[in-house]
Amino acid sequence: MIPVRLAVTGLGWIGRTHAQRILEHSDCTLVGVCDADPQQAATADQFGVPFHRDIEELLACEQPEGMVIATPNGLHCTMAETCARHSVHALIEKPIADTLDDARRVVRASDDSGIHVLVGHHRRHSPFIREARSIVRDGQLGRLVGVSMLWALTKPTDYFDLAWRCQRPGGGPTFINLIHELDSLRFICGEIRQVYAAASSAVRQLEVEDSLSITLSFANGTLGSILASDATASPWSYETTTGENPHYFRTEENCYHFLGTAGSLAFPGMQIWQYRDADKSSWQHPLQSTAREVKEGDPLRFQLEHFCRVVRGAETPLVDARDGLQSLAVAEAVLESASRGVPVDIDPVAAETC
Repeated sequence: MIPVRLAVTGLGWIGRTHAQRILEHSDCTLVGVCDADPQQAATADQFGVPFHRDIEELLACEQPEGMVIATPNGLHCTMAETCARHSVHALIEKPIADTLDDARRVVRASDDSGIHVLVGHHRRHSPFIREARSIVRDGQLGRLVGVSMLWALTKPTDYFDLAWRCQRPGGGPTFINLIHELDSLRFICGEIRQVYAAASSAVRQLEVEDSLSITLSFANGTLGSILASDATASPWSYETTTGENPHYFRTEENCYHFLGTAGSLAFPGMQIWQYRDADKSSWQHPLQSTAREVKEGDPLRFQLEHFCRVVRGAETPLVDARDGLQSLAVAEAVLESASRGVPVDIDPVAAETC
């Protein structure tokens, strides 16, 4: 099979990571990269591919079939629209855009041009997330009652040297990090219909938040909570507990807990707690724990393989533009709730009003 011709625009850490995955995979070939910073020409040289400072020039010269958009969030929309004009399919790093209006523009561009948009919520490709979804959706925990999530770590000081990470609308842990958690919860538990959040920037005194407490209400009656901070010494975050990203110190802890009427699941340890005797299910009776075996795998690699099949027309996007818009709507609701101090409902058809 002829490898899919892919390009990458945006050569920050995640863009370089995508480019390296493409180079290493036999299903695709990297035909060029793009970045506004001329110094990134050295990165292109390392990859052995042409360098462009303008996406239009890259598309015209290299003629990729698919584009990985890994620019700052505020550029996602215009990059996607450019790809649509050239009939080039797009994998857009999360979030789909930094505003709902721009996200709707991406949806319209995809609809009008016929290109596929895959939003890079790569955790949906994680074997652990997919197994957790199966356990919850198949009823192995009984009726899901609640989910409790911790996302807490310390970002290094130089992380904030990039100004956009410290400013609205695209900066802050809600858009950069927690949108992953919110999307995973939608994928595992079902649609989120209301959020009630409080945020603080007391530690760093930046324009954006460094800590949040969020209460979630799901359409199916499940309740949830998230305590999040990027300014704490903590072993409890998705990144540190799963080991998917080698840049993080790994711990043998759990960061999510799914609670059901017939059992509960600790994630990512994948321990399922249930009563030994289903007829004796109350607090005075013993619980037992069984571990579900899950084979580790690289979600970014699995996402890339999926994108290649999407470009070939063999599959539809696991997270299309409308789905990405819905996760962005939840994140927007979190910030709105924190700002106004009231619960915020999330329109279940927000993704359809484009």
